[in-house]
Amino acid sequence: MFRWGVADLFSYRETDPDSLLPTWGALRTHGLTWQPGWDLPALLDEWETRLTGVDDPDTAAIVTLPSHETTDALPLIRHGFAPLVVIAERRAGHVVAQRPSDVHVRPATHADLDVAVELNLGTIRYDEAFGMVSERPNSAQHLRASLADVLDRPTESMWLAVRGDTPVGMVYVDMPEDALWIERYARAHPFAYIGHLGVRPDARRTGAGSALVAHVHALLDGSGVASTLLHHALPNPRSTPFWYSHGYRPSWTLWVRRPALRS
Repeated sequence: MFRWGVADLFSYRETDPDSLLPTWGALRTHGLTWQPGWDLPALLDEWETRLTGVDDPDTAAIVTLPSHETTDALPLIRHGFAPLVVIAERRAGHVVAQRPSDVHVRPATHADLDVAVELNLGTIRYDEAFGMVSERPNSAQHLRASLADVLDRPTESMWLAVRGDTPVGMVYVDMPEDALWIERYARAHPFAYIGHLGVRPDARRTGAGSALVAHVHALLDGSGVASTLLHHALPNPRSTPFWYSHGYRPSWTLWVRRPALRS
């Protein structure tokens, strides 16, 4: 039987500070890769010796494991980890009754780029309270470039919820050709990835987010996409019930300790 060596399970990654990536997490990340049958308590003890001396506030230690592996929860809690992020998945065909809303959904264009950046920054600022994402001094700059790239895609990938003439929400999707980066977590093919959903604070609980999601799901289901994935902040009291009411189920959970060094 093949056995993983300890060195195969641990990883380290530094992100480019002049990019959008540090907005989504720490600059320096120590990772532990889940494998079936692992002895997590022993691995965590070993990991602690490797992290000794990592005295850097902009670091994180992250253990990514299947959400159903609940027997691993207590050792992680005892080592100071918290479940902060979930990769959730929806299978095609899950239909949800749409609540009435006074918004209509339309494709976004480059003329909407300022609004798209503002809405995405609003989501980042709200989620910052839950321990994983953080607005950096250059987040707006890199977010603008990233969303402009989404608008440049040949396949329509971004939509706005509009009330009257005012955009109140935005969603964008990595279509199958753009979602290969998350393939290791997909359980059905082809698959897509929801990169952002956000609405203005005064538009929450008005059905704007549900209208955007219903539009995206109808489009993806109709084009034969079998699975849609997304990340959401597990402690967020809005996103967790929202996504699960729309047919998503937890697939992988990111247990995070930030900074990486245990205090």
